[in-house]
Amino acid sequence: MSRLKVTLVLLLILFIPTLIPSLVRADSGTGWTKYSGNPVLGPTPGAWDSGSTTAPVVLYDGSVYRMWYDGSHVTATGIGFANSTDGIHWTKYPQPVLQPGPAGSWDSSQVKLGSVIWNGTIFLMAYFGENATTFVNGAIGIAGSKDGITWVKYSGNPVLTPGGVDSAIGRPFGFRWQTTYNIWYGGKAANEPASSPVISIFYAISTNGMTWTKYPVNPVLSPTPGAWDSQSVSSPTVVRANLTFGLWYTGLKQNSTSPQIGYATSMDGATWNKTSGPVLTPGPSNWDAAGVEQPDVLPGPNGYLMYYDGFGFNQTSPPSIGLAFAPQSFRVPELQVPQIGLLVAILACGTVYLVRRRRA
Repeated sequence: MSRLKVTLVLLLILFIPTLIPSLVRADSGTGWTKYSGNPVLGPTPGAWDSGSTTAPVVLYDGSVYRMWYDGSHVTATGIGFANSTDGIHWTKYPQPVLQPGPAGSWDSSQVKLGSVIWNGTIFLMAYFGENATTFVNGAIGIAGSKDGITWVKYSGNPVLTPGGVDSAIGRPFGFRWQTTYNIWYGGKAANEPASSPVISIFYAISTNGMTWTKYPVNPVLSPTPGAWDSQSVSSPTVVRANLTFGLWYTGLKQNSTSPQIGYATSMDGATWNKTSGPVLTPGPSNWDAAGVEQPDVLPGPNGYLMYYDGFGFNQTSPPSIGLAFAPQSFRVPELQVPQIGLLVAILACGTVYLVRRRRA
């Protein structure tokens, strides 16, 4: 056997077994470990967010963590801000940074946080809003900020409204990939009865973040009949790792009041494959024993981090924000570009060898 043939065979034996799992097996995303000191951010007595702190969105720039969150007090709601150097100990900004609009505006009843991205120049926020007359089924608006604290709402809001594939719109998650903006959002399918509690996840794309086109085949993620998420899937958060999207979401079973967090993967952001069960469940601590929901996942300095909100039974613990750490081996399943190049090189070597062998 020639030296070239031996080398080729050894490369195939050593490399292909490590490549195949990344092509055909999706990491389940299970095994998240909750931080023992949870919750990391809770309501401040007597403050504007004394009722609840929920729906966290976190950005990490290598040195500072920035968190935006929903806060409430009695019937008032708003979006708050906090920062941290370690992702655990947070300092709140004393006032909400985004509030409902004036009477008569599309978001006069309430605003709820969707997501925040840095586009290289400013922070962009996608958020949910509604009023009691023209937008009772919700809509999505955007706002911009240079510092993450002082926000200016886009004058053309709302940028995405119910209609066509959906009859109601919920909390959005915005994501920029290269030159395209993407939004996944919870909503009610147009063919669902108004009284139906079924919520699914929809998808829309944009080239400028202001004019959106809903994906023609919506919803892109729906409840699974008979499963733990048989009633609703909502509050998506998405991470892109090389060639694959990972999506975490809030799932709720029919006739249940205890939400859990699920996980799905996709190659194109539109066709998703769920794991078989939830990846984060309530408890065992009292503060999140009744439910965990509205996750936000991001890569940290030592692996993926999940911020989420949880709540206890019988209002024994107000809705607060917790932190969980990904399994040490976890990654969004992918076939990395260097692997593709190496595979091509191996196949090229094999082709050259076979051609030379035949000519000989």
